[in-house]
Amino acid sequence: MKRLFALLGLVFLPIGQTLAAPAAAAGSTYEIEVLVFENRVPSLEGGELWIHDAAKGATADTAEGATIGEVPPSDSALSPAAAVLHQDTNYRILAHIRWQQTADTKSATPPVRIRSSDGQLDGTLRFYLSRFLHTELNLSWHAAPAEGTGARGDEGQIYRISEQRRVKTLELNYFDHPKFGALVRVAQVGKE
Repeated sequence: MKRLFALLGLVFLPIGQTLAAPAAAAGSTYEIEVLVFENRVPSLEGGELWIHDAAKGATADTAEGATIGEVPPSDSALSPAAAVLHQDTNYRILAHIRWQQTADTKSATPPVRIRSSDGQLDGTLRFYLSRFLHTELNLSWHAAPAEGTGARGDEGQIYRISEQRRVKTLELNYFDHPKFGALVRVAQVGKE
């Protein structure tokens, strides 16, 4: 895990120096970018025992036409992190998406569906404004054998990240689970 943070730290060092977050304004347009990846480093599990969860992924209503499936261009903010993770066999990218939306109240903002092309990752991210900007991430990842191997021992297991937090623009947010993680970055359009 230290190696992951070190790699990501090198990629995002310039961003960390510009974290002065402008005040959030209702109706402002924001770009949200999400990078979800599998963690294949067994020593990070800490000897935890996982309860088998047979339930399928997230079942939240999403805005009509809000399903995102395209990989952001190579000049996106999280593309350098995606390149670093792609080169390291200890990690596998599950999804990398980017979209724009306005900052509205939680009740007025439907969640955006995040789904991998192979269907193993499914969930939502809701971005909204309540005095401050917030994200609510709910992801389910259905483990499958690693490519090129016959077994891994956790196939059929479903792992979840379900977390809500306050976010600031241009700040990198890491949602952690021993088996997979997500990087989320929010930027106000026209202010970057």
